[in-house]
Amino acid sequence: MSTILLKNIKIFNGIECIDEDKVAIENGYITDKTEGDIEIDGNGCTLLPGLIDAHIHLYQIKNLEEASRYGVTTMMDMGTRSPEVVHSLKNLPGLPDIRSSYSPGFAPGSQVPAKMDYPDSALVTSADDAERFVKEQISYGADYIKVMIEGQGVGVKDTLFPPEILAAIVAKAHTYDKKIIAHVTSSNAFKAAIEGGVDVVTHIPFAEPLTEEVIQLMKKNGTVSVPTMVTMKGIVESIKKFNPNAPLNYDYVKEAVAKLYKADVTIIAGSDSNTDDPTTPYSAPYGVSLINELELMVDAGFTPIQALQSATSIPAKYFGMNDRGIIKAGYRADLLLIEGDPTVNINDIKNIKQVWIGGEKII
Repeated sequence: MSTILLKNIKIFNGIECIDEDKVAIENGYITDKTEGDIEIDGNGCTLLPGLIDAHIHLYQIKNLEEASRYGVTTMMDMGTRSPEVVHSLKNLPGLPDIRSSYSPGFAPGSQVPAKMDYPDSALVTSADDAERFVKEQISYGADYIKVMIEGQGVGVKDTLFPPEILAAIVAKAHTYDKKIIAHVTSSNAFKAAIEGGVDVVTHIPFAEPLTEEVIQLMKKNGTVSVPTMVTMKGIVESIKKFNPNAPLNYDYVKEAVAKLYKADVTIIAGSDSNTDDPTTPYSAPYGVSLINELELMVDAGFTPIQALQSATSIPAKYFGMNDRGIIKAGYRADLLLIEGDPTVNINDIKNIKQVWIGGEKII
């Protein structure tokens, strides 16, 4: 198979900018070769690892196609109605690699599964039932376990998941070495999730400020945040178009992320893309929403390099995806060539010139 050599490029390797100015691709992986059968001159361009979107929802193949056009090479599904849909979208050549929780877990008595068309088996009815739920997701091939701490809705403050059931799910998932990710949108839910031992909290409250108590609890426990700022902003703006007096404020989101950042809480980029979901007030498009998320992170205080790390090396390391997220010999050739330098100006990340997934050039 031909060796492709990218030369005269600036390289951000997922952690930092390095001195080398060339990268070779062969048989789907990055190699340490310095010559190639095909040479691409990337003068004026920056090479990045392919982007990892740590929060999306899957429906059909076009979701992957759209994401790939923006340099997203790994998509982490946080809840899909049908295991068959996830299975059908895995391991497709030239498209993003898929990781999934399969179905999220819901509290007993919740009306959300029926409203969102999830099966009854998504309800976790007791602490004893936690083992059944976790094993079921793992039998499908789950890479992590997702739980919905609250009911669906804007400004929900009731924590519906009984703590003993949440604790049982966390314990069982951890026995299988699976991380637990919790949907939370209020400080009460954040606190319940963190005290229950979850590893990752996703979303940020937009109906109230995130409390300092919660931020310090996250720091103490090592809880990771996937804030999905782009979707929180979209929900607030969508609702306020119809109800300008709605007590929602995107500034709560921006301020919370800034405080989490200053507290050294690990933050990972995710978009919550779900453009085929009729149950949400805002549908974030695939691919471009992750690009917008990185820009919002910089607006909240991140440096461009820190924002890029949050979508490359940090999620790869945290979720044990040890073959990606870094530009290094032996790693997957998931690569993104940008005209300009997003390590200095994050807006340059929109200037996508070429994308490779597993060494296959798709743009």
